[in-house]
Amino acid sequence: MPSTDSRQAPVIVVAAVIRDDAGKILLTRRPEGRHMGGLWEFPGGKVRDGESPAAGLVRELEEELGLSARIGSPLTFAVHEEPAMRIILLFYDVAVGRSEPRPLDGQKIAWVAREDLRLYPTPPADAELIELLTGDPKA
Repeated sequence: MPSTDSRQAPVIVVAAVIRDDAGKILLTRRPEGRHMGGLWEFPGGKVRDGESPAAGLVRELEEELGLSARIGSPLTFAVHEEPAMRIILLFYDVAVGRSEPRPLDGQKIAWVAREDLRLYPTPPADAELIELLTGDPKA
């Protein structure tokens, strides 16, 4: 029987957990006027057709922050649903070279102590990752 679900295929989005030498985690703030503008998030973006999640994350980090990245292990995933859209968000541990991130896409950036992650308003799909990183079941 055909599905009655009229939504399109899920959109695959990848995001990076990048730590500095002090253990702080890189967050980026979505520019105002964009979907979920003003919220802080783990850097990344949509995977293009025919692109692997790891390749998409390498591309996004280069485009948005000028970073050369080595993609590590997957950490967790989340599913976020909106009317007519389902997003599958894949979170990866990522190592970067010595270069500093540069906000190339109009976003703000911040290095945040693990215990302070809950102080930054984030999209709902990031809650599970923040819980994993902070050990706080209320995140």
